Amino acid sequence: MKFLLTIILMCMVNSVWATTPISSFETDFCTNYREGTSSQPELWKHCCLIHDMHFWAGGNKQNRYDSDVDLKSCIEETGSPYIARLMYLAVRAGSYSPIKYSNKKWNHGWKGRPTFQTLNTDDIDTIEAKLFNGNYETISVEIRNQFLTTLRSRLE
Repeated sequence: MKFLLTIILMCMVNSVWATTPISSFETDFCTNYREGTSSQPELWKHCCLIHDMHFWAGGNKQNRYDSDVDLKSCIEETGSPYIARLMYLAVRAGSYSPIKYSNKKWNHGWKGRPTFQTLNTDDIDTIEAKLFNGNYETISVEIRNQFLTTLRSRLE
């Protein structure tokens, strides 16, 4: 009897996770840090935006690590290798900190889901619908598509 109740409870919890809508995406770009140099004040701002999008969408532990490496690579591509390493070390250290901003935790877009739940096709479709049907005109279509392509590549 306990086994049957456990199975029923697990199915109910899984169905709640599957139907939980994702919250609206918000960003402050490079949290508590500058978005570029004094001569180019938004030089790596897009890198932080994409990183924030990944934190909102979530995924498994490897996805979390990959998003930090992608942030580093993106900033390096702007010609700022020192800043790239500094930002990478900061976000990796932050992943171990017990103190977190509630809107900066991995997977914060999905309320009530496990932190490191792997995204599936339905999740990515939900994310895409939110990004293209919401009020996100300030995020270029190119960045939205780049982000979704990365999410889909993780399904393989």
